Parts: sequence; structure tokens; C-alpha cells
Amino acid sequence: MSTMLATSASAAVSSISPSDQQAIVNETNALREQAGAPPLSWDDGVAAAAQSWADNPLSTPNGPGSLGHSPSFNGAENMSTAGPAAATGQWAAEKSKYDADPNHDPNSSGYKTQWGHYWNMIQSRFTKIGCGARSGVTVCQYRP
Repeated sequence: MSTMLATSASAAVSSISPSDQQAIVNETNALREQAGAPPLSWDDGVAAAAQSWADNPLSTPNGPGSLGHSPSFNGAENMSTAGPAAATGQWAAEKSKYDADPNHDPNSSGYKTQWGHYWNMIQSRFTKIGCGARSGVTVCQYRP
């Protein structure tokens, strides 16, 4: 599946390269297509917010390897200690746990610990994605 970015990719907005931005959108949209959700597009505004949170020391509150979600984000947010090129695949790998859980309840422990990143990626209500990164943290945010 080939999907073009809806806005011009800008390394100035996010530390994620334009080629990685395109890969993130393509990988996410391939999953969305399998799940019956419409494609989403890269949004520089969402990417700027994700980059701002990635740059905030509170995104890694206890140093490398720890992650803390943005307390003010309105949408969904995935975080990883993997780099941008690997983070999407890491989250996509949760699909088997999602498929094994018949409830798909976002308030459940399964969402919080096993398949929530995948769930965020395939939600049809989200139409925009933007990501940011720094050493030790990748943040992708999803918005309607």
C-alpha cells in the first residue's frame, strides 16, 4: 500500500526524517486497512506536539527506559524506547494479543498492558498522526 503524506513532511517540525515519517504512515495504514479503518495522514501540528513531549524530560521520568505519557494530550498516544523506524512494528506486534482478547475494552488491563498501542493505531476515529523522537523515546500521537 502506498500512501502519500497529506502535508509536506518537515524535519523542522519533528526530528523524525521524512522517509521515516512516510514509513510510519504506510505501516500504520496497512494495519488500518486490515482492520477496516480508513487511512490516516501525517499532520505537522500533531508531530510538533509529539516532538514537544518527546523533548520534555517528563517523557522519560526515571531516565532511559522509563516512559511517561503526556498529561495534557487529547487523543491517543503511543510511546516506545525503540527508535522511530522500529516503534511502529513493535506496536503492530500487539495484534495477536488484541485478537485473543474478545472484549477490546480500552479500560481493561489488556489495553493498558498488552494491546493498547495496536488499538490506538487502528481506531477509525483517528485521521491524523504525528510523531517525534529523541534518544531513548519515540512518541506518536493520533487525533481525529
